[in-house]
Amino acid sequence: MLQPSFHIEADNIEKEDFRLCRLVVVVDTNSLSYVIMSTENARPVCIKYFQFNQIKGSLQEEILREIIFGDELLTKEINETYVVYNLPESTLVPDAFFDEKLNREFANLIYGNLDKGAVISEKVPWWDIYNVYRLPLNVHKLLQYKFPAAKQWHYYSLLLKSYKKFNVPENNETLQVIFCEERIIVSVYKKGQLQLMQSFLYSGPEDVLYHLLNCCSQFNMSLQVVSLQLSGFIEKQSLIYSELVKYFLDISFGEPEKSIAETDMLKQYPLHYFSSLLKMAVCV
Repeated sequence: MLQPSFHIEADNIEKEDFRLCRLVVVVDTNSLSYVIMSTENARPVCIKYFQFNQIKGSLQEEILREIIFGDELLTKEINETYVVYNLPESTLVPDAFFDEKLNREFANLIYGNLDKGAVISEKVPWWDIYNVYRLPLNVHKLLQYKFPAAKQWHYYSLLLKSYKKFNVPENNETLQVIFCEERIIVSVYKKGQLQLMQSFLYSGPEDVLYHLLNCCSQFNMSLQVVSLQLSGFIEKQSLIYSELVKYFLDISFGEPEKSIAETDMLKQYPLHYFSSLLKMAVCV
């Protein structure tokens, strides 16, 4: 079976009562991650991250099947399970313009009609927004088969929910950037209102810098004022970060909220790697 790039596990995990835990599985275009969290004290029991974009000649469905049916921890009797799709074909539609009958038309208009996957919509909690998104049908069916009782979300919906839940100051101009494999997810907020949430592909520092500077320009945000919040797989020693500090004065790295127990196993890694995942595990 494909080995995880990150595997963080509590000591004596075999003694855990998984019936008191929550499982959150996040599926990306070329990765799968999951966290098992105790619902008693918001303590991460296990975090795993599998990356499979480097594998050639295998379909995404086959790789996912191998992981989810081959991982022993995913056979445990867990109290509640959530499947989160971190896929880029997502459109945020204001309540006033939402019509469920037009879901597929929304998706086809933005992303084309060659993909005949499942088109799903959900109300974003605490926002006057619906999220309309498209999923590969084979992947969707596979995950429904493995986790038949799981509740389903899109990654963007939970990002918006966690923004509200964790009391981000509403008078700030904020760029939140999550670094995934080969793409960034950028959220732009002004005075607490969402301006943009979008994925951008990148291959080097110049791509990241271009997209962020363009966002600031499009939404009239000052580089001297805007708060740039980074999370995901980015290092302070990276070329990307060294370019960002040339332009942005206020840069911070995301950390898990105080309500989430920072165990010794978690502190072995930069906390911003998993801050977004852990916030989602608390607020699903």
